[in-house]
Amino acid sequence: MADLSQRLFGVDFQSPVLLASGTCGYGEEYADLIPLERIGGLVTKAVSLEPRPGNPPHRVAETPGGMINAIGLQNVGLDRFRLEKLPWLRENLHDARVLINVVGHSVDDFGAVVSGLDGEEGFLGFEINVSCPNVADGTMFGTDKRALSNLVTRLRSLTERPLVVKLTPNVPDIDAYARICEEAGADGLSAINTFPGMLIDVERRRPVIGNVSGGVSGPAILPMGVFLTWRAAAAVSIPVIGIGGIRSGDDALQYILAGASLVQIGTALFVDPSAPVQVQEDIEAYLRRHGVERLSDLVGALYLPERS
Repeated sequence: MADLSQRLFGVDFQSPVLLASGTCGYGEEYADLIPLERIGGLVTKAVSLEPRPGNPPHRVAETPGGMINAIGLQNVGLDRFRLEKLPWLRENLHDARVLINVVGHSVDDFGAVVSGLDGEEGFLGFEINVSCPNVADGTMFGTDKRALSNLVTRLRSLTERPLVVKLTPNVPDIDAYARICEEAGADGLSAINTFPGMLIDVERRRPVIGNVSGGVSGPAILPMGVFLTWRAAAAVSIPVIGIGGIRSGDDALQYILAGASLVQIGTALFVDPSAPVQVQEDIEAYLRRHGVERLSDLVGALYLPERS
């Protein structure tokens, strides 16, 4: 058997495959569709200090090669998450690792969520969402180097749990932002969030999405995600989680060869809820076929052409 396990963030991950935030709810929603205990873990839907109603409809539409969404980070808020959602995760997920996606309008908002959950059991750490493109302040931290550094530094002082920062693709130098996160104390990076986009109904001459614009995801963004993951991973020594357009084992392996230790599957869940398990099986088959004993041997093992 090929070994898919890796030790990251101080714990063992049995598989590199995680479910992406915003696509799997809080885990319970997919419990009857996916054997969650067989995969590597999941990242919860965003949690903010106060409940958020989200954006007006329409919130989701298909695009060539993917989808566009503007959910607006609708969520139950810190108190209800702690009382209603976290107990299920604590009781049902033991081998699968859980990261809680955290959002906020300000440094204090982020800090309040992290502090409010830090003493609870049932999860590994936090994914800090500084890069959501479909809310007014969604990329405020992700595109401002000083603000990003201040945020990660503050959160580092509030918890010893793993902090994974979810980067935006909407910067010209993602490697610089990756280094800022590492220097401020982040334990890992998620690369990348969705790309901003827009669809227009030409008959009505109106935006398809009620929020006018939204985040584009799906197979169409895979090449950009792989490229930006490669750049981020080359810039830091902390683990990187690759995200964007993954539907198959080959897709996931592109991210892994580019330097990602883990991958997240999101949009593919809406087409085929069994995709994460199939991706995991595809990766294992690749390792056996190529005589690779451990997945960790493939992380960043990309052969680059020599340049004269």
